[in-house]
Amino acid sequence: MKRQSLIFLIILFPSLLFTQTNYDSLVKALPQLKDTFKINALNDLGFGYCENDAERSLKFSRNSLSLSRRLNFKSGEIKALNNIGIVYDVTGEYDSALFYYDLSLRISKAFNNKKQIANTLNNIGLVEWNKGEYEKALTDYLSSLRLFEEINHLKGQANTLSNIGLIYFDLKKYEQSLKYHLNSLKIREEIKDEYGIGVSLTNIGMTYSELKQPEKSIDYFKRSIVAKEKSGDRYGLAISLNNLGIIFSEHHQEDEALKYQLKALPLRIELNDKYGLTTTYNNLAGIYNRKKDFTTSLSYSMKALTLADELKSRSKLRKVYRDISSSYKSLHDYPQALAYYEKYSELNDSIYSEESAKQLAEQQTRYESEKKDLAISKKNLEIERSGLEISQQKTQRNILLASILVLIVLGFLVYSRNRLKQKNIVQMERNQQQEARTKAVVEAEENERARIARELHDGIGQQLSAAKLNLSSLQSLIDRKDPEQSAIVKNIMEIIDDSVKEVRSVSHNMMPNALLKSGLGTAVREFLNRINITGKLKIELEVSGLNERLESITENILFRVIQEAVNNIIKHSGATVVNIQLIRFENELSLIIQDNGSGFDTGKESAGIGLKNIRSRVEFINGTVDFDSSPGKGTTINIEIPVKNHLIPSLAT
Repeated sequence: MKRQSLIFLIILFPSLLFTQTNYDSLVKALPQLKDTFKINALNDLGFGYCENDAERSLKFSRNSLSLSRRLNFKSGEIKALNNIGIVYDVTGEYDSALFYYDLSLRISKAFNNKKQIANTLNNIGLVEWNKGEYEKALTDYLSSLRLFEEINHLKGQANTLSNIGLIYFDLKKYEQSLKYHLNSLKIREEIKDEYGIGVSLTNIGMTYSELKQPEKSIDYFKRSIVAKEKSGDRYGLAISLNNLGIIFSEHHQEDEALKYQLKALPLRIELNDKYGLTTTYNNLAGIYNRKKDFTTSLSYSMKALTLADELKSRSKLRKVYRDISSSYKSLHDYPQALAYYEKYSELNDSIYSEESAKQLAEQQTRYESEKKDLAISKKNLEIERSGLEISQQKTQRNILLASILVLIVLGFLVYSRNRLKQKNIVQMERNQQQEARTKAVVEAEENERARIARELHDGIGQQLSAAKLNLSSLQSLIDRKDPEQSAIVKNIMEIIDDSVKEVRSVSHNMMPNALLKSGLGTAVREFLNRINITGKLKIELEVSGLNERLESITENILFRVIQEAVNNIIKHSGATVVNIQLIRFENELSLIIQDNGSGFDTGKESAGIGLKNIRSRVEFINGTVDFDSSPGKGTTINIEIPVKNHLIPSLAT
């Protein structure tokens, strides 16, 4: 029977156990907060709601992400990306979780922030563990642990040791698992991490149960339940209830076991904990199987199978296949029993192959070796420091000489700067004149687009409709007994219908009616809705702050940019998910377009006509555009536009 352990998600800032009142107060304070204070508050709220209200958590985290990028606040951006990844992780959307964790990891590595790198590696390992990819998970956990030990981060060490213990538990190496959990508990008691202590109590109780020491197991589980109820940790409470129920099952007290499992079930559903809910369904199936109620047992197993398929969790699927096979066998449906047992056997062999065990042992050996190398490196560093003290006196003398040289250079630079300033004034006047001429040309082009669109719709479109009406009248005069004449008229009517559709399509592409009447938000939403009809590409759109119309030239150009970007994604990226954020701030508009496609080498972006079109259009309205991508890692387009209000109020978007 499968117990559930308590994993530990690591975030990049100190977590506070807020109450709901704290959250409400923080939400009310948001409008008064500015810059990095607002970003930190949004990130606190995003993390606080990640387990209980995924939609709200994503809203706060994405607002933080947009503001962090606008202010170039990398620490806030990393936290926001991790929060979004945690939400998708908790809800079982593992591909999306890995996408955002990977973005966070790339930024952390760029700034060589070891703590942030270690945190993100731990969270990535968690996703891989949930998917049953133990080798990848252990590799990332050990890399995370090395970094935490290097910077002497005790809480990070305790969390990662706990997660490594869970890997060995799943591999049935219970003695090794217990060693890691006890080491984790020791550190948590040392730093007085109350929540972490509750986690360790649960995991140690689970491990003692597998080691056939039920007295110790029950003691740890009961202590864990008390701790979770006291701290209000509903997620951990569900796990402890689940595991204590299993202990009673192992002692053949099925009624007591059923009571604890049914207490855990509503908590799982309330938290939308798909992974944990799969475990509870499995345990209920096992209880009813032992109570000889095979039909009810099978129904719970089928619910577990649906979730395990959705989560793509090999470890869960293996358990479900075995239980379903057992139920069908008891119901004397032997073909189905055999079919599911074959699925179980095939998956079991894959997970516990000898090669996997060998690679895991190699990872552990490599970690111990690198740990010794780190100790040697620290000693060498101390020797180097003593040598540096000797050279400091020479350095101070060189600094004095360099200061004199700098004063001489600064005098020359001041003279040169005055000359350049005069040249820049002349060049600025020329640029302003050129910008005015270019703006006039673009405005004329957009006006001409609008005029042609109206002519097509109101002129040619109306004429074609009139022609169809007259032809319909003529059709009634034709002798319907003459098939040849009837076929000719029918063919002409179809040609006119196709022409009307073509005229409308061309007219809309040149100047969407929604853009003229309702503004940018509505026009973009209608454009994306037509694409979303196929269901092959999931496009998420967030529009905020567009309560007033922008200048028409700004709206037209931004609509063309979004059209160009989405068309490029459809044609070239192979993406399945696109996220578009269009957020209006006081004097600036932020447009972020992200996809999980194949990506590209930004060093070769000049070769793409579509990207050149996007850049030229954005620069025309004094905006900036940044392409963040690499092969196989998806693409993020970050656009910032200075804006001012237009006097026409916008319709709802």
